[in-house]
Amino acid sequence: MSEAGLEVVQVKYGERMVNRSVVFHDYAQYGLPDAELHMEYNFWVIRDGQAVMLLDTGYDIPARDWLGEIPVVSTPDGLALLGIDPAGVSMVITSHFHYDHIGYLRLFTNARVVSGQAEYDYWFGKWRRDELEGEFTIAEHLEPVKRAEGEGRLWLIGEETEVHPGITVYPVGGHCPGELLTTVRSRSGPLILAADAAHFYEQIENEWPFFAFTDLQEMRAALSFINELAAKTGATVVPGHDGRVRDRFPAADGEAARIATVLG
Repeated sequence: MSEAGLEVVQVKYGERMVNRSVVFHDYAQYGLPDAELHMEYNFWVIRDGQAVMLLDTGYDIPARDWLGEIPVVSTPDGLALLGIDPAGVSMVITSHFHYDHIGYLRLFTNARVVSGQAEYDYWFGKWRRDELEGEFTIAEHLEPVKRAEGEGRLWLIGEETEVHPGITVYPVGGHCPGELLTTVRSRSGPLILAADAAHFYEQIENEWPFFAFTDLQEMRAALSFINELAAKTGATVVPGHDGRVRDRFPAADGEAARIATVLG
């Protein structure tokens, strides 16, 4: 790892508007007025010198509209704007196996794929039992995970693990059984890339659960863990889908500025 730390860039590939009452579990209990939130769909590029790694991959919105997402840029085009060839990506960390996080995993044929053991067990169990109907995952998106396994490129994580110098993942569960939290020693200081362990700043500030979970108590515990880890390490927490992240960090240079935000 560079002594100056790793470069981290968030890439926005889609967006939509949502209401607090829809995205936060049992929002009425807080007695607060409803309000709109700008929800962005992102993946993250992490560079260590010539090594290029990704956290999540995005998905092809025009090919399959799941929740009314508005496309901003395709993952291949977004990577091209950053001068990245998918064949040169050395590692892809999958925060979890939902469609919007692994939909383009097939592009990264040379990358080591880092996934949660519990995530693998859960979704591949459903696939074997033909229980994917109605879920936020389809067999087409799991196929690249299976391919990586067959080629010896799949690394399943069951505990806190440094997967690259300066990059550590933590299985936290909640939103999905094998949800991974990722910390990065970036050029600007330590970062916690929450992905879907915390979609919005409100979840970090108030520890409000998201509406979609496989285990509510695990989700609550994950939110508490994020805050404890941030307090312990001095890390800045980056929620996975909050449009306000782009207000708090600078845009990338040049044409990439419309989609890329420099986190570290």
